[in-house]
Parts: sequence; structure tokens; C-alpha cells
Amino acid sequence: MIRVGLVGIGAQTKENLLPSLLQIPEIQIVAACDVSLERAEEVKGYVRDVQVFKDVATMINIMGPDALVLACPPQAHRDISLMAIERGIHVFVEKPPCFTLNELKDMIDAAARKRVVTGVGLNFRFARPVQHLRKIAASEKFGRTMHVQINHYAGKPRAPMWGLSSTLRSFLLAQTIHSIDLTTAFGKDEHVTDVHSTVQHGTDAMLARIDITFSSGRSASILTGSMFPYFEFDMKVIGDRSSMIALDNLWNITLHDAEISSQVVGGDKRWRNAWQPGPLDSGYVRSGYFTELTGFFNAIRSGTRFEADFESMIPTYQVIEQVCAAEVQPGVVAAPSLSVTGVQKRSVANG
Repeated sequence: MIRVGLVGIGAQTKENLLPSLLQIPEIQIVAACDVSLERAEEVKGYVRDVQVFKDVATMINIMGPDALVLACPPQAHRDISLMAIERGIHVFVEKPPCFTLNELKDMIDAAARKRVVTGVGLNFRFARPVQHLRKIAASEKFGRTMHVQINHYAGKPRAPMWGLSSTLRSFLLAQTIHSIDLTTAFGKDEHVTDVHSTVQHGTDAMLARIDITFSSGRSASILTGSMFPYFEFDMKVIGDRSSMIALDNLWNITLHDAEISSQVVGGDKRWRNAWQPGPLDSGYVRSGYFTELTGFFNAIRSGTRFEADFESMIPTYQVIEQVCAAEVQPGVVAAPSLSVTGVQKRSVANG
């Protein structure tokens, strides 16, 4: 049984994290903490014997949890994670885990020193359609992934968040972090070698194009921004055997394969091999919350690294730093070529 403390009882915890945790076996939620004791008390509607607190340090001292699950602003993720790690407590934080690459490195160093398991809530990576897409891309038949293309449309944020002065950094941390992370999920033992970015500013919104090159030669392109009236997420993965997988709005998958097409229907260009979640495949498994949390707790039990731990975020934060460094005055397009140095990987798992 892993004893868990919840920190930050807002909408994300109540709507996604808590319901997912309640479905995971051998997890005991022993404490809930929020600056509003009234919000913390709401957890009692789901967990009868939970203890509630306004202060994290007090909660840790009294309850001694094995792990914390946090859904707070990034500065709280950073500070609470460092405090918990020093006590040998495993930590799972919603994205973003912190503001900058340097902060992330401090968190990675602390976790490695104390040998605790860390995790970042990146539910796009663990959503069932994305997991299925990754499985197809990893198959021998698909071949080596050459390019990942993502269109990630959003309508917010359009102003700085969390006390930051930069709307661009706020947007990258709040929204584009998912897309950048997914570009890293189709390679192994790679690091970012080059980033090109353009950022265009409208009246109160922005449009960004980010092109990334990895050490294997694989490339990725992201079109994103807050200049859209709705949320939409589309993705294409191109293999070196004339195959392409398309993911439509985190739901439908279509495999475009010249060989299969010619074998089955004589080369009909309209033939497609499609997949989508079943009518009962919904909720926290499809959206990725249950899968990511289950993976985090399995890593604690096995003493291994969690796939989406703090260290896995290094390439994503490298890209964010380079895009922010390339931004110029509003209304001017910046398109520099910026080299990025790879970071040596280390083991931060238990054991």
C-alpha cells in the first residue's frame, strides 16, 4: 500500500487526478492539503478518513506520506517537490513542474541524490489514442520515425501567468509543453541538437512555429498559438518506409501505408487503415490520467524510473528556453538557428 498526500485541491485534482487515484489498487489517500482548508475538506466526500491541512510541511511531518501528488502553480511544484524530495518522498506534479531549465536541473539533482521517483502529469503522452499511435510507430513494419508534425491550436493564455512577465513562456509552459514532449516520445536516447522558431504577435494573441532536430537526424515541427477560437490537436508521424500515421484531435488514427494499400485494394489511393477508441473507451483511461498515475506508482514499487519523470523533461525545457531566447519585440518575426547541447542521462530511480 502506497500512502499518498494530495496537494492543491482545485479543478484538476477534483475532476481528473482524484477520480483516477481512486481507481488504482493499493493506493491509500491519507491527506489533502490546500491553502483553503474548505477546498481540502471536499476530499472527505470521496475519502472518508482523509486528514486535511493548510500547510504542506505540517502534513508531511504528521502523516509521513510515501508520495505526493501535486496540482499547483509551477513555483509551488518546484518548492514543494524539493522539500518533499529531501524527506525521501516520491513526487508527481502536474505540468509544468517549474519555470526554467535551471530549476528543472536542480530538481533532477535533488531526486538523484535522494533516489526518489518523480513524475510529471503529461496526460497527452499517456492518452489511449497516443499510446496506440506510438505502438504502431514502434513496429518493425512502420520503420524508423523520420518526422513528427503537430498542429496544436488554443485560445489561451493571452497574458502572463503565475507571476511571469512573459506571455510566450506562459503559453509554452501551459499549452505547448504537451506538444514538445510528444516530439521527444518517438526517439530513444536522443537529445535536441537544433531549434528554429518564429513567433508572430497579433492584437492580443500569438502564433508560433517551432522546428526541432534531434541527434538521430529525426525532425519535428509544431504549429501552435493562442490565436484560435477553439482547442484542436492533430498529429502526423512519418516513417522511412513510406508510411504515415495521422491522429485527428486526440481521437481518430489513420494509417497511410502504400504497401498495405496495394496489397488489399490494388493501389486505391482512397484506402485507409483507421482506428478509433470504442464507444465505451472513455474517461480517465482514454484521456491518460489513469495510465500516467498507474505508471508512476508502478515505478515506485519496482524501483525504476517513470517514463515521464523530471529528467525526461530536459529536451522539452531546452526547446522552451531556445524559443523564449529567440523572441524579439512584438510584431517582429524571429527565426534564428540555435544549437542546443545534449545533457548526459542519469538514473534517478530507487535502488
